[in-house]
Amino acid sequence: MLMSLGQFIFNTTNVAFKEIQRQRSWNYADNAVAFGRAKKQFMGSGQDSISLPGLIYEEYGFGSRFALDELASMADTGQGFVLMDGSGYLYGVYVIDNIDETKSFLVDNGVPRKVDYTLKLSRADDDRIENQAAPERRDDSV
Repeated sequence: MLMSLGQFIFNTTNVAFKEIQRQRSWNYADNAVAFGRAKKQFMGSGQDSISLPGLIYEEYGFGSRFALDELASMADTGQGFVLMDGSGYLYGVYVIDNIDETKSFLVDNGVPRKVDYTLKLSRADDDRIENQAAPERRDDSV
């Protein structure tokens, strides 16, 4: 497993991505100061978005173009899904903003041999999910 988005598993048999592009920002307000440079006041976390570009070569057993339709069905629900990589790193809860597809090298019946895609996600939760931790282990046998 490369990554999971809710119950959807990213792997080489359905959808595999080439890289993870993550953009995070933080918000600041400018406070004017007489005869000086404006001071910045931290206002909190801003946008957190992830792009997952990938390729599907279904003819060679690498991915399935129907997996993108499954992701589109998930997006249609408007719900957020927990995003976690194969090592257990928890990114947070994300919504599916966009799926870009480019189908090329079409065979005579219109089926593409190659599908380039980019899945765009935006974080929808707050920091509470990151603050959850497993309880510390207590050794009562001593």
